[in-house]
Amino acid sequence: MKPGDPELVTGVELSVLIGEDDVHMLAYLFNPDDNALNEALLAFQRKRHVRGQQIVEKLRGLGVDVAFDAITETADGSVMGRPHVAETLHRLNKVGSYQEAFDKYIGRKGPAYVPKVLLEPQTAIEMVHAAGGVAVLAHPFVDDMAKHIPTLTEIGLDGIEVKHSNHTAEQAARLERLAAKHRLVVSGGSDFHGREGRHGAIGSQRVPALYLQELKQRAAQYRGRP
Repeated sequence: MKPGDPELVTGVELSVLIGEDDVHMLAYLFNPDDNALNEALLAFQRKRHVRGQQIVEKLRGLGVDVAFDAITETADGSVMGRPHVAETLHRLNKVGSYQEAFDKYIGRKGPAYVPKVLLEPQTAIEMVHAAGGVAVLAHPFVDDMAKHIPTLTEIGLDGIEVKHSNHTAEQAARLERLAAKHRLVVSGGSDFHGREGRHGAIGSQRVPALYLQELKQRAAQYRGRP
């Protein structure tokens, strides 16, 4: 790699269940060829595909004429999720806006909602560590997931996402204090989902290079290196 070239970092976002909360966990710096992690991710992709079919069945039962193939086309090879359903409904003029699809049909209290199959948090953390990576709680102040930091720390959480487009400067400062208290590393990112208006644009968060160095130091201990 030449000076100034971008550095690619392995990463994936997992969903874990704590109580009734769908908590998002970021995994960084893992071995992308780790068999156990890849098998788990493939299994979840299949489950998301089935979930998409179930959502379509519910929508059709509500009189919304949408084909599963249309959502597959929208996903374009990506792991299928509700955003693809919402985008398809909007594209086909079944709803007036992307957000209306969630509000009217597929939000958590909507008539076409189907819950995700989620990992247990300790299982997810152990799987990431076994692959040589670190586990980081995503956007703690979105849906008040910060309340789970103490519990997750006890079972091996490595860090928390401090810089995020939905975090205020005051919230970021509070998270830095929490990270220091629990001896956690910190991270940051745009949380860009390929759609304008959903979280931040790529490059919107100025994340210090020190964050990555500290993530690497934490990950090294899971690979048996000093």
